[in-house]
Amino acid sequence: MNFEGYVIENDLGSIEYNCSFKEYTTIGCGGRIKLLYTPKSIETLQKAFQYIVEHELRYFLLGNGSNVLARDEDYEGIVIHLRKIPYSFQIKDTILDCSAFYPTTKLAYDLAIKEWGNLSFLGGIPGLLGGAIYNNSGAYKDEIKNHLLDVTYINSAGKLITISNKDCAFSYRKSIFHYIDGIIISARFFIKKEKTKEVLERRAKERKLAQPLETKNMGSIFKNNPLIPAWKIIDALGMRGFHFHDAAVSAKHANFIINTGNAKSSEILSLIDLIQKRAELEFGIHLTYEITIV
Repeated sequence: MNFEGYVIENDLGSIEYNCSFKEYTTIGCGGRIKLLYTPKSIETLQKAFQYIVEHELRYFLLGNGSNVLARDEDYEGIVIHLRKIPYSFQIKDTILDCSAFYPTTKLAYDLAIKEWGNLSFLGGIPGLLGGAIYNNSGAYKDEIKNHLLDVTYINSAGKLITISNKDCAFSYRKSIFHYIDGIIISARFFIKKEKTKEVLERRAKERKLAQPLETKNMGSIFKNNPLIPAWKIIDALGMRGFHFHDAAVSAKHANFIINTGNAKSSEILSLIDLIQKRAELEFGIHLTYEITIV
């Protein structure tokens, strides 16, 4: 029995054929997806993921698609679409237990309404909480690892495994989940009472002025160099506003690459490559991208 038959026979969710990454990523680029699988619950995801790993099927986990650049060629594997799985959080004393499928910005605001505020840095991060944990995302001089207690994920055998913060091997925009087969489903955090709603609203206004939020983009492209922010390096190269067909370095924020129309992923990749080569050649700085390229 193939994967589609297994999903249908066991009522594990929905299957769609020949979708496009253009519809499922915020940059609006990429080729067609041969098979898109949307689980309807954690339990169905466990069974489907176990089948995928056991049968050594190619797969890609897709949340909000906010830091994903899919190549122009068709993706022949299975895309597991996580955005429609129900999410919620519970608070007991000072411990937040939250679904990994919770949109990060919404989580920051929902906590702020209840005056739980030390995860307010998430208000500036697009995507789902699971992706933020996967990448140890951060903003405003804060990051996931500073607050996380433990993470629960589905392993390659379809079992639920919980690991502590120290076992997540967090580093700058990295975690152990970059190296293992696993799907993050929930996490617990230490939180504290703090009024941050006004801070979130002020930061949102600042981002609107400083970042091209009205465009098709993937957020920050490059990781910051330890000594100088990536946008300053790109600015020093004179590449702010630089266009390559329908791909462009944002004039608003030089570490954003935007799709100004119908950009191909190859155009965006060429622009990324040009910036990297010039930074290396002119400044001796190696810029590493923090987006995921499929």
